[in-house]
Amino acid sequence: MATTGAAKAKAKTVTLPRTATITIRKQRPSPNGEVEVEPGMGRIHFKNKDEREYRLRFQKNEADAGIDIVIPAHGTITVAIKREDQFHFSVVDIKGGESNPFVKGPDQDPFIGGPIRN
Repeated sequence: MATTGAAKAKAKTVTLPRTATITIRKQRPSPNGEVEVEPGMGRIHFKNKDEREYRLRFQKNEADAGIDIVIPAHGTITVAIKREDQFHFSVVDIKGGESNPFVKGPDQDPFIGGPIRN
């Protein structure tokens, strides 16, 4: 029996998870590569397992100054992602650190992760 185009498209549909968790240990995010969640409803939980707080810096690209959010020691922060959105993140020392860690890239800076997308 022949398969219609619509049936083929439906068979290729990938179901993405509603949530993903990124765990921080010794300032290193895990996983630190691509994380993909469901569009519109997707949530990313950042769990800090360390005894110290960090800044989570979210950036669209290396030209973007980004935004920093403090994640407390042993704390959790949940971020929602908009449909068709994507961003990178880095775990930055609360006292300062690299002004734009995204420029180095994850191959040279183990504290960088992403992209996070849907």
